[in-house]
Amino acid sequence: KKNWLILAYLFNVDGKAASQTITDRIPLLLDQGIRPVVISAPIGDRDHRFPHVRIFSLMPSGLQYELRFLLKKKKMAKPVKGLLKALVTIICLPFYLIERIVIHLDTHWSWGISAAFRGIWSVLRHRPEVIYSTAGPSSTHFAGYILHRMTGVPWVSEIHDPLVYDIEQRRWGQRYRFNNWLEKVICRHAAAVIYFTEHALASADRRHPVRGLKRVLRPGAAPPDTPGVVYRKQDTIHFGHFGSLAVTRNLGRLIEALYRLFQDHPAWQAKVVVDIYGSGLDDVSKRCLVAFPLGCRFHEHGRLEFDAGTGKSGRQQVFETMKRSDVLVILHGSGLICDEYIPSKVYEYLLTGRPILGLTSDRSELGRILLECGHSVVDPDDIGAIAKALAGFITTWRNSGLPAVSVTSPYTVEATVRQFLAIVEKIT
Repeated sequence: KKNWLILAYLFNVDGKAASQTITDRIPLLLDQGIRPVVISAPIGDRDHRFPHVRIFSLMPSGLQYELRFLLKKKKMAKPVKGLLKALVTIICLPFYLIERIVIHLDTHWSWGISAAFRGIWSVLRHRPEVIYSTAGPSSTHFAGYILHRMTGVPWVSEIHDPLVYDIEQRRWGQRYRFNNWLEKVICRHAAAVIYFTEHALASADRRHPVRGLKRVLRPGAAPPDTPGVVYRKQDTIHFGHFGSLAVTRNLGRLIEALYRLFQDHPAWQAKVVVDIYGSGLDDVSKRCLVAFPLGCRFHEHGRLEFDAGTGKSGRQQVFETMKRSDVLVILHGSGLICDEYIPSKVYEYLLTGRPILGLTSDRSELGRILLECGHSVVDPDDIGAIAKALAGFITTWRNSGLPAVSVTSPYTVEATVRQFLAIVEKIT
């Protein structure tokens, strides 16, 4: 078998997009005769099919985060869990404050050093043909760079979200300078540099010309099996949003559009439900609900966790809920940085077969993907257009229900792995 050293801070962590990107590919890599040697943080479950080392961060900021995450996963009484979390925080606090006085980087930055030290032993023992860093946190690529420089093994760097944005204001800050340096060494030393969007790759290549292969690779998705779960029309139409919300990615426009729609069609208010999964409402959405009240038709379900009663993971429950929804809503957010990322949740959306309403420009990469797959895209700043799109879905649902979209999504993990193997073959 061919050995690959895979560096992934998040690995086998239920519900984390950065984890799903790599863990979904593992079965296909194994089928192709690849033997992964994985180094990850301790917060994910161990995979016993191949060498998998879970290591802690060196510094208190990362160590505190990892210990608290592990406690969160443990099955114990809530008061005991709360007490242990508080104890971890108190013990780490003095060292954490000292670290923060000197170092102003991401919480996980020191994991890169831990992974690099442990990776040297893995390279000597397993002789990998490639070092593959996939992230997530920038520390993953930091470890990849150190190992490549110390061992000479070809290095593939897969960057999920840009390390640097051209529009960043605090360019004098320590975090910006570190990430800018890291992007520079990735573009200079990695045998292959992979981004998830064309715009992100072009921006990085403009700042620091890529010397090796440069590729755009859509991550795709491989959601869990959901036998027996099918869409059925209910007595209310459910618009579902799955994933994180923030001030720059909020439901404010959707709320205002629904409010205006209900002013014209009061009877519809009792028939429309908006379901929010994965996070709580951001401040902008909360203020909009006060200004444009929708009543109890707006439901926050929070994050779906592992269900001991059914044995279903949070991800499996999420995918089942997606397949039962009438319409899935995807937000792109606001600001120029939207050109450089695509919400990873969209790839699972596309595999449900349910209609998707994308609040994004039809000129964006996200908009093009949705339109190519037969879904709807609306300018996120045009309240009237959003209301019109919502009215169209509601009318169709009232008349005949909302059938599945006929276009099959090409963004699968199988397609991604084929492209990735071709990249590795070129550099090795």
